[in-house]
Amino acid sequence: PGAIAQTVGRRAQDANQRTPYIQQYNIGAQYEVAPDVVLDVAFVGNKGTKLNGFRNLNQRAVINNPDGSQSAGARPYPNFGDIQWMENRVSSNYRSLQTRLEKRFSKGLSGLVSYTWGQALTGAPDHISTSSGGAGIDVGVFREPQDGNNLRAEYGPAEFDITHRLVASYVWELPFGNGRRFGSGWTGPMEFLLGGWQLTGINVAQSGLALTATLGGSTVLNLGGERRARPNLVGNPVLPESERTLTRYFNTAAFAVFGPKQQAFGNSGIGIMRGPAYVNFDFTLAKNFRVSDRRSVQFRTELFNAFNHPNFGPPNIQRESGGFGQILSAGNGRIIQFGLKFYF
Repeated sequence: PGAIAQTVGRRAQDANQRTPYIQQYNIGAQYEVAPDVVLDVAFVGNKGTKLNGFRNLNQRAVINNPDGSQSAGARPYPNFGDIQWMENRVSSNYRSLQTRLEKRFSKGLSGLVSYTWGQALTGAPDHISTSSGGAGIDVGVFREPQDGNNLRAEYGPAEFDITHRLVASYVWELPFGNGRRFGSGWTGPMEFLLGGWQLTGINVAQSGLALTATLGGSTVLNLGGERRARPNLVGNPVLPESERTLTRYFNTAAFAVFGPKQQAFGNSGIGIMRGPAYVNFDFTLAKNFRVSDRRSVQFRTELFNAFNHPNFGPPNIQRESGGFGQILSAGNGRIIQFGLKFYF
């Protein structure tokens, strides 16, 4: 009498929580390559300590039942279900080499080229939705670690980690027409057709995001949907670039689940694969028509993803899915739009 049903779950937080903090550091140098060209090089990073994280305080112990079922008695508190426990368990570390070459506007041209090598490591869970934990605790819903007793295994590249990123932007006033290098005395049709052109662009190339193979929560120890369980790693998951296809982007045979129901936590690590790279070129070609000293009209042609380069979405990382390893999405193709602006 008075027993609590096993299905009852709870959310709670450590009463001795500390305030999370982040330490930032950077060192850099600047060199003037030419009177209007400057090179910046910097090492930039930050370290997060005592960040909030969640784990299941009432996690089932591993019991190797052939049918894969797990007993409620395998929990430390068998009269309760999961206990989502919030504590200062998470750390993070970001470090990067950031370079920047800038040409200030002169002779009709300005530009900026930046390259970043970066590494973002964390043990923080990914966020699912916002939810209240009751009693004034706004905990949200996060994916808990696969094994709350082995938090070290949850540390790895963050889901937003990008190793390489190159960005170039520029503005070039073509040197034709009044006030420019060629045709400064043009009038009439020559100025109307060939003068006042401007080209701008933003070009981006970056490496793929970190990927982690996962299992459904019910597959491993009946963990439930709020766990990020992982399979076993039995081979090299990274395929040579020449072997990657939309139906098999990585080596799906490198991940395995032993037995009818895996009765151990998977040893596959966090962020051990990378998704497709991203390459994009956006251009704007504009023609300025001067109406008077204070008024002008600009006709613009804008091209997004100008070369129609395919930028594919991430592959399916769910081991139990029939589409495991397949890419089923892509970004927009080339888009062209025209615009007319009146400045006064």
